[in-house]
Amino acid sequence: MRNDLEKLPLNKIHALDVCSMIEQKCANIYRHFERMFSDNPGIKALWHKIASDEENHSAQFRLAAMNLGHNNKDVTFKDKKMLSLLSKLDSIHRFVETETITLSKAFEIALFIEQDLAERHIESILNYEDCGLSELFVKMEKYDQAHLSLLQKAIIPEH
Repeated sequence: MRNDLEKLPLNKIHALDVCSMIEQKCANIYRHFERMFSDNPGIKALWHKIASDEENHSAQFRLAAMNLGHNNKDVTFKDKKMLSLLSKLDSIHRFVETETITLSKAFEIALFIEQDLAERHIESILNYEDCGLSELFVKMEKYDQAHLSLLQKAIIPEH
């Protein structure tokens, strides 16, 4: 597998940097929710767990990019979907920091984010199959599904 990783094109190394920024932006949004709803210990714990997972994902993408990027020059990155997602997340982050939102709205935003992340991770599984990184995206997609499940259970508690 290491030989495949050494052949990773530079634009995909840059894409891993963008993936890291996306995951960190999600973590920042969830940390904001954690602070906003800190008066409810169960909800605070939920946001804390999801934010921590996203920070871990960001670190994994950074590590993958650093390990693959030694002695390489940067190139222009052109994946419009990932850049569009990063832009969307920037807008969401600005919105949640400047507006007072309800817990219901926070859940709506988080579900939107996690569904979008799951789609990007699924697409990336195919894009990175040739260089041995598809496992990383499979793992991330599984976390997305777990986050969606956690959020849905918090919205509709089991009786």
